[in-house]
Amino acid sequence: MKWQVIPDQIVNCCSWNDELVFYNKLSGDTHLLGSMATQVLLELQQSPLDMLLLTEALAPRLQAKTVTYEEFSFQTEHLLNELNTLGLIECS
Repeated sequence: MKWQVIPDQIVNCCSWNDELVFYNKLSGDTHLLGSMATQVLLELQQSPLDMLLLTEALAPRLQAKTVTYEEFSFQTEHLLNELNTLGLIECS
């Protein structure tokens, strides 16, 4: 199962420090997202990825030294579900 940004979706955004505001042109909603969520969206804009490949791509950039790979993978999975609920991404 691969995740992707919904076609014809976002990504109009503005940033403040490590938070970004995304405008969802399909729903008209605006979302304030942290740096990890932003990195997920940017990575998925490049190409659809499954959970494993996405985690492997993000881990070197985002994984804190005190967080295990398993914890980071769990956080990524939880974030994907949240972004799906917001209507920003979908499974393909």
